[in-house]
Amino acid sequence: MYLEKLKYFIDLVQTGSFTKAGKKNFVSQVSITQQIHFLEEYFGCQLVDRSTIPVKPTDAGKILYQEALHLVQQYDRLTQRMSDYKEQQNRIRIEYTSIMDIQLFSQIIQEQQIEQENILLDVEKVPLKGVAENLRNQRYDLAISFDSEFFEEEQISTLPLYYGNYCAVVGKEHPFFEKEMLSMEELYSQPIIMLSPETIGKSYYLMLENALKDGYAPNIAKVTDDVETEIFMIQNSKLVGFFPENYPGIADDMDLKALPIKESHHQFEIVLAYLNTEQNSTVQRLLELLK
Repeated sequence: MYLEKLKYFIDLVQTGSFTKAGKKNFVSQVSITQQIHFLEEYFGCQLVDRSTIPVKPTDAGKILYQEALHLVQQYDRLTQRMSDYKEQQNRIRIEYTSIMDIQLFSQIIQEQQIEQENILLDVEKVPLKGVAENLRNQRYDLAISFDSEFFEEEQISTLPLYYGNYCAVVGKEHPFFEKEMLSMEELYSQPIIMLSPETIGKSYYLMLENALKDGYAPNIAKVTDDVETEIFMIQNSKLVGFFPENYPGIADDMDLKALPIKESHHQFEIVLAYLNTEQNSTVQRLLELLK
């Protein structure tokens, strides 16, 4: 390839030595000499003065050096842009709404060996309330969250990842801390703390709906905008919180206890959501791998 020969010539001019140019390109001095001779034959003129140390370009060589330098730099830019484009085509933007979402997804992609598929994943945590809107507006290619956030979203399809039940979470000062399970009557007799509807969107109203299915009106004593505050209040008051079973950190916290709720409608499903009109071949390939 002529471009490679031009690169050798540029390095020869810059180093002033056939030996150094060879070392820079991991080839022998003889190979550099042959390539420079080829260029001189091709252009029909002497390009370097071999009688000087270091080697100097002739007047013709100076012209070739300037033009070759421009060509090689332009080719490098072209190569980089095409590489960036290819990488972007293999990149998927994913939004998630909780640590449970991303840990679950991480486990799944490891089990499916997705890292071997040359798929690049950019993940970002977002508020639960806006997750469907982000997907509709194509800010992300995929979303991992509770299925309730995509109810009545005609443009969005979902792929189930995990089913589970909600638990009641109490602090060690709560009278229920020694229990292993709660009845619905026990649960709904207690003041409850929840994340606000501004934070968790449709999931808040789904909890109320499920409580009514259980035959009770929940006593929501406090709402908060973040999980950290919710956990703090559970630890330091006699409020009861709702968390998905196996929520990271709850089981390991000696000041908290997650209690299953007997015969409750409080269940959840974590899904991978995507637009029905998704055309990105890399996204489609990932979905096929996960189905």
